[in-house]
Amino acid sequence: MQVKGTILYVIQSAPRDNAPTKHAFAIADLMRDCGYEVIFLVAGIEPGSNGGCCWDYPVTIPNSLKLTKWQLIAKYHERMTSCRAYAAFKDKAKEVSPAAVIYYGIEAELAAKVSTWCRDCDVPVLVDETDWFEPHFRGDIAAWIVERSRSKRVELVDTLADGVIAISPFFRDYFELICKEHGKPQVFFLPPLNRNGDSIATIAEGVPRKRTVTRFFYAGSPAGGKDNLACFIKAIEKLSDAMPSRPVIDVVGVSPEEAENLCTGLSKVNGVHFWGRRSHDRVIEMLRESDFGILFRKPELYARAGFSTKFAECMSNGVPMLCNEVGGADAVLETGVDGIVVPDMSEKSMEDGIKVACSMSDCELMAMKKAALDKALQLFSPEEYRDSFSLYLGSLISR
Repeated sequence: MQVKGTILYVIQSAPRDNAPTKHAFAIADLMRDCGYEVIFLVAGIEPGSNGGCCWDYPVTIPNSLKLTKWQLIAKYHERMTSCRAYAAFKDKAKEVSPAAVIYYGIEAELAAKVSTWCRDCDVPVLVDETDWFEPHFRGDIAAWIVERSRSKRVELVDTLADGVIAISPFFRDYFELICKEHGKPQVFFLPPLNRNGDSIATIAEGVPRKRTVTRFFYAGSPAGGKDNLACFIKAIEKLSDAMPSRPVIDVVGVSPEEAENLCTGLSKVNGVHFWGRRSHDRVIEMLRESDFGILFRKPELYARAGFSTKFAECMSNGVPMLCNEVGGADAVLETGVDGIVVPDMSEKSMEDGIKVACSMSDCELMAMKKAALDKALQLFSPEEYRDSFSLYLGSLISR
């Protein structure tokens, strides 16, 4: 395929084995399939050299941003001004002559400067938008500065871009309303995409059986306060011996020691297993052995605006979700068909959700697993978006 042009993808942090990297690389896969070369530029402060990493795409980490923990003044100044990051951006843009620029997760000051440069150079600028947190000071001044800056970016800078890649229905609706009033940004809804090997094709029927255990699964880091595990574990403790099939949960990413701080008094509940960190391959193995993934979040802005990759990861492996209703990713589920949605995180809702899951027959559970996978193959497969996304990029670049 002839290369149509180069897209410069500006990201906040160096690629790692985490959800933001998978998200950005999955979109880069799609852009490559549409005929574009993709080059990444890291725009955030990086403590080390990150040398020797094997990434799927060319990644530039500017030397000027490799600041040590002792360079506090330089770090503070950079967070407030993005001077070093912007200089690095201009150098890279001059080198590669991008057909388009996309930024993801960067701070407001840099986003504004990048947008101005793109406008002056007649290069379309797009936003890859995934998060929107209301700034709250929790004792960490650096984290608060970043949080406030990114909120400012969504409200004041993203609206001036030529295009927005919106991860959630919330962001799609938010920016489409702005587009109707001002003629831009043009919006493309793109939920978390699977990369090669992330999804299974079919679900093996297996030998009919009467299960005695219903396995729930969570992988992540609830310590940040986004996800709530304690309410679900309390419900398991109460219902453990009262269900047709006994509820158990595997929690990956939280060690038994960390669990006691996270879920005080609940870390040793029967049927609750904390496994600490595991390799990605092992996490997928454990996931595929489970019956339901879980995700419980507060009905706040971050939950409505984001779209947890847990939905894509679980459903794409034939594991339906049990979650609460927040007006975010839960909106894609048809409760009772391809997942279970409870109203809130109350004790009654948790218990009701577990009762529904643990009372399902094996045939009913298998039907829900197949429905979850069928929806995932439509919603999270890059092939479903290739043609429309190619037209979208082409229209912005030609304009």
